[in-house]
Amino acid sequence: MDVRRLVNECPAVIGVLTSTIESGGSIDTAIRSMAEGGPKHSKRLFTDAVRDTDTKSSISLTASLSSKLSDLQKEASGYRRAVMMAVSASESSDEYERSRMLRDAAQIALEAVKGMGDEYGASLTVPCMTVFGIGIMMPMILMSVLPMLGIGGMFGTGTLDDGMIVMSTLVLIPAVILVVSLYLRSRNPFLSESFSMRDLRYTIPVLGAVPLGLVAMRFTADSTVILLLSLAPACVCGIIVMAGDMIESRRTRAAEQALMDCVFDIGNRMLGGTNFETATVEASAVRRESEHVSMMLSREYALSRGDVRAAVSSAVGPVSGEMSAALCSIHACADKDSEDAGRLAVTLGKQFQSRNAAKRDLELKLKSTTDMMAGTAMFFSPLVLSLNRLRLKPISWMCQASDNAVPQQKNDIRLLRRRY
Repeated sequence: MDVRRLVNECPAVIGVLTSTIESGGSIDTAIRSMAEGGPKHSKRLFTDAVRDTDTKSSISLTASLSSKLSDLQKEASGYRRAVMMAVSASESSDEYERSRMLRDAAQIALEAVKGMGDEYGASLTVPCMTVFGIGIMMPMILMSVLPMLGIGGMFGTGTLDDGMIVMSTLVLIPAVILVVSLYLRSRNPFLSESFSMRDLRYTIPVLGAVPLGLVAMRFTADSTVILLLSLAPACVCGIIVMAGDMIESRRTRAAEQALMDCVFDIGNRMLGGTNFETATVEASAVRRESEHVSMMLSREYALSRGDVRAAVSSAVGPVSGEMSAALCSIHACADKDSEDAGRLAVTLGKQFQSRNAAKRDLELKLKSTTDMMAGTAMFFSPLVLSLNRLRLKPISWMCQASDNAVPQQKNDIRLLRRRY
């Protein structure tokens, strides 16, 4: 199990447990709810606990869950403490004490995510310097230093092969940077999903570079022209293929964020006497990013014939499974007491706001590193390479003039010898 991504799911897990416990559900109901629709890695953990209990391998769900948590690595200590704090809160009969312990669990979860983010940010120094050295210094050496050394005769009388330099700069170095980037991606704890084979579909247009290169070889032997004519159209097609999914993913994340911001507003509306259905539709319609969710909720409420839970799952589930579970818990509490449901929504809204603030803080800490990498790739690297290439032009002209002058000097010396 990927412990880093498990810790990243901790605030979401505590949010689901809090919503279930605050709405009057038992800890067994909360654990089974996590096993059915929780985040990916936590769902596997809670499912194992439920399976052990149902097969009589453990005496209770809490004991089974406690055993699973104790087997986790030490990096997941914050996850373990937060979940066990929520379990302890469910056993408290004092409502004030239970709310306080759940708030403490949410705070522990946020601190665990912050600590993991700081550790990940500190680990980016060496890979970033590696990318900088390979992506900037190596092309500079290949395109400026080595040709100048070749002019001085360090590598013998033969000149350096321009094709090898171009191949190294445009193929080998980008391949190494791609491997390093995939390594960094695999260690990113804030990704909701790890790399999957489904992502390879974006590389299909790039495979078109092979036939394009073969066609270009029939018209020219210049390796630079062949690489540009083959890779440029393939990369453009790959970007076009990815554009649709990127736009849709950005829209989904914005809608999820807007729904998280709406939870607090939903609680205030319900405390003011508005029912659950009206509060969710009106609160989500206020923000532009979640307007389509509001329309879907309104339509599903009209078609569900009273099955509000199914309507929420159909409308909100495709956008965010976590928000769907939270709204279903608020609705379950609203069936018993509307004011309690409003207070639960306010509590969940505060937790979502605290989590978003923690994520923004981490993004600001990593911003300097990401900006440096983006600026290097987009501006500094092409500028340095182009300037070095321009600087080599006069040197190449001088070398050609010198090579052309050598035979004339030899003829002059031969004529002088004959004369004297």
